[in-house]
Amino acid sequence: MSQSLRDQLVKAGLATSAQAKKAERSKRAEATAERHQDKTKDKTKKGKGAAKQSEMDKVKAKAAQQRAQKAARDKALAQQRNEKSQAKALQAQIKQLILQNDQRTKVNDDEAVPYNFVHGKKIKKIFVTKPQLEALSNGSLFVVNNNGLYHFVDEKVAKQIEQRDPKRIIVAHKDEEKSVEPGSDEEFYAKFEVPDDLDW
Repeated sequence: MSQSLRDQLVKAGLATSAQAKKAERSKRAEATAERHQDKTKDKTKKGKGAAKQSEMDKVKAKAAQQRAQKAARDKALAQQRNEKSQAKALQAQIKQLILQNDQRTKVNDDEAVPYNFVHGKKIKKIFVTKPQLEALSNGSLFVVNNNGLYHFVDEKVAKQIEQRDPKRIIVAHKDEEKSVEPGSDEEFYAKFEVPDDLDW
């Protein structure tokens, strides 16, 4: 009984030895093909796994990039909001300084004196009292702009306003003083005083 099935079939006459060898070869070929196919499947699985991993890495990298971009946008928006709120706070401080230290008084028609000054490219005229006119002319009062309304403040307050927003100072006669060079036309004309109440 130690004989193989092939040998038994050949002895019994049911198969020839050539048929038996052919069957054995085809069986071996099938086994080899099957082993080869298994190896290919393993390689394919490994290849698919690597491809999936690289796809996942790309997705993760893209998500990280999007998070970084969103964080940068959020930071920029927060900075803009912060700058806007600081600007609003600064404007509120200036307005408070002006309103708390305003020295402009209501002027009666009989004591009103016109005061002309330049704001931007326009000449503006407001009516003031004579003491206010003198104070404005000698530089002890400054004209400041409060969103289109003109107020008078002293030098100390004007400096505080100028530190916050120099554009708010409209008239500051002390700043306009300049040295006169000897022998120049300005020295000659400096002898002649221009009246403060000169109407333009």
